[in-house]
Order: sequence, then structure tokens, then C-alpha cells
Amino acid sequence: MSDVVVLDLETYYDREYSLSKISTEEYIRSPLFETIGVAIKIDHGPTKWYPKPEVKAALAAIDWGNAMVVAQNTMFDGAILKWHYGVEPKAWLDIMGMSRALFPHEKSHSLKTQAQRMGVGAKGDEVVAAIGKNYKDFDAKSLARYGAYCVNDVELTYELFTQYLRRGFPIKELQLIDLTLRMFIDPVLELDRELLQDHLADVLAKKEALLSKLSADDKSRLMSNPQLAEMLKERGVEPPMKTSPTTGKQTLAFAKTDEAFKALLEHEDVEVQAIVAARLGVKSTIEETRTQRFIDMSYRGKFPVPLRYYGAHSGRWSGCLVADTEVIVYDPQHGVMTKRIVDVLADDLVWDGEKFVEHEGVQFSGYQEVITWDNVTGTPDHVVFTDAGEISLRDAMQGGHKIQTPRSPTQDDVDTARRLIRNYKR
Repeated sequence: MSDVVVLDLETYYDREYSLSKISTEEYIRSPLFETIGVAIKIDHGPTKWYPKPEVKAALAAIDWGNAMVVAQNTMFDGAILKWHYGVEPKAWLDIMGMSRALFPHEKSHSLKTQAQRMGVGAKGDEVVAAIGKNYKDFDAKSLARYGAYCVNDVELTYELFTQYLRRGFPIKELQLIDLTLRMFIDPVLELDRELLQDHLADVLAKKEALLSKLSADDKSRLMSNPQLAEMLKERGVEPPMKTSPTTGKQTLAFAKTDEAFKALLEHEDVEVQAIVAARLGVKSTIEETRTQRFIDMSYRGKFPVPLRYYGAHSGRWSGCLVADTEVIVYDPQHGVMTKRIVDVLADDLVWDGEKFVEHEGVQFSGYQEVITWDNVTGTPDHVVFTDAGEISLRDAMQGGHKIQTPRSPTQDDVDTARRLIRNYKR
């Protein structure tokens, strides 16, 4: 019989170095990472708090080869255990994933929400007082309070895990949770740093070559909105527009905060990219920053796969970023195709289920809470087509309305899109 080891790690964080600003992988592999302490419960025994000086010994005393680790967010705690302490248990389990599977229509699976839902107790808020505090910054009383908070989290996690098992959670699904977590906690994918560096150098060289081709006249025209608009039109791009907050009239959207304009940095015409980059004064295009992100990760270690078990209502896995949502578009250069929503360009037409339509550009809205209903993940107020008409994703979930599968575009739709594009470019 395997031991059930329920635990929770508390770590240093501040306003910039936190999971709200950087990825889990970058956070755990950062030089700033520091364990403040860990609370551990083995089977039915008492939960004990171990501050930083005692953590290694406490973990070393456990027979991990005969242990199943249970945590609220095991992708986080498990990666710390493996990457910093070499822990390799018999299995990794996760109550957040179990909660998503048991309550797929609920919008939140935080420990606080789960505890309230199942009536097992209340989660504390001592973690708020720990912001910006390294281990050395805690006095005996504040460390004891933090330890009590952590112990309570473990007790809640244990009670939830027990209740979920009593509901008959399938063993095969527990095995799937373990396999999913291992893809992140014990990564095997090696990033080809040399290939990434060659690609980055190629991207930089092409950008510099294009910028150098801009004539002195072109460079002076960049600062004039009307002339910049003409430069874009000369290259088949309709300048993005916006409504002026002062006059209420349409005006050119050429500011650094205008997402439709910034989206042109990834236009398929590299001359357009160069012109927009020069006007914005940006040092890096999105392609450069993406490639650099992978290069940086290659120095930190192997690539962890961040899949979520039961990430969608249907039970399928999901990625961590809604930005990867794919949409059907009519691309002026390539015709009908599927793109990630963050890759949709300003001059693409987007298929809305009935026709190809113009749009206002992809806008980054920060990191927001999302919900998943009927295989669609988005913000609660995202409008979807359902058997009750066009309503918010939240209303669809609360009312149990099924999301309608949109029809695929026909040749007539494509022909209409072509005509719209031609008129759009005139």
C-alpha cells in the first residue's frame, strides 16, 4: 500500500517575481527562487510545518518510491520538488485536476472555492502578508503564522482528496493525471539552442536589411500620419482606424498602444513589418521575442509541457494560454486557413460562423480569469452562439445552453470575402 503524501510549499514572491508576471517554469528556475517552508501530511498522520532550514531533511526522510504526492497545484509543487530537491515519487496527483473533472461546469477550482463547495473548512489569507519577504525577513511569530496557514491548506487538500476518492474517482483517471503532470515535472524535450539562435540571427538580419532599404524620404514620411497611411496603402495595407475619444470621429490608429497597428509587426509583407517597427521605434518584433524566450529557456533546462488535465468541459486536455485558441480566417495572401487568435492579422477576415467579417485587431487584455463550457474556453463575458442565441459564456454555462457548432465557409463565402478584401484595399 502506497503512502499518500499531501503537501504544500510556500515560496518567495514579490510584485514582479510572481506567477502573475512570469511562467511557472521561469519562476521555479529563477535565481530568485527560495523555499520559505513546506507543510507535509503522510496518510492519516498530523500535518507538520518545516521552515526552510528543515525542508531538505524532512523531504529526505520520506520513502518517495512508495509515495503518491497530492497537492492543490501539483504542476507547481511537483516541479519544485523534482527540480530543487530531486524528489521522484511513485505518482503525482492533483486535486485541482480532480475538481475540474468532477465539477466541469464550475468556473473556479481554487483551493478556497473547492473548500467552500465541499464544506471542508476555510482557506486563510496569510500569504498576502508574505509578499516581498525572503525567509530571513520573517520573525518567529510571522513565520509561525505562515506555517499555520500552510498547514491549514494541506488539511483542506487532504479532506478534498478524500472526498473526491469517496465519489468514486476512477483509478485510470488518476493515472492520466500522473502522466500529464510528469510531462511538466519530468521534462524530456531538448530545445535546439543552435537552431533557435540561427533563426533569431536570420530574423534580425532580414529586419536590418529591410530597414536599411528605406529611403531618407521614406524615413521622414514615417512621422507624418497621412504620409505613413499612404506608405501602407502603397503596399496594399489599409491603415488601421479608431474612434477619437475627443472628437468621436474616425482617426488613424498609429499610436504605440493601438493593437491593430502593432499587429502589423507580424504582417506577411516584411516591408510592412519594417515600416511599422521603424515608426514604433521597437527593438524587437514578436518573432524575435518568442525565439529569445525559447533560447532563454534552453539555458535553464529541458522544455516542460504545460498541459492541463481535464482543461475543457468535455474532458480533453488544454494548454495554459487561451491565446492559442484557433480561429478560421480569410488571409489575403493564402486564402481560407486556421490561425491562432494571437496570429490573426489586421487585414485578415475572421469567420464568425455565418460570414467572414472585418475586425478591430487582436487586443491583449491582460491575464484574466477564464471559464470553460462545452469545449470553449474564454472570459466569462465572451459572446458565443448557443441554442438560446448569442449570449455570454457565463450565461451559457449557468443556463446549461449548448454552444452551436458554426457551419464551415462555402465557396460563395470565400468569393464574398475576396470581394470584401478588394474593396477594403481600394
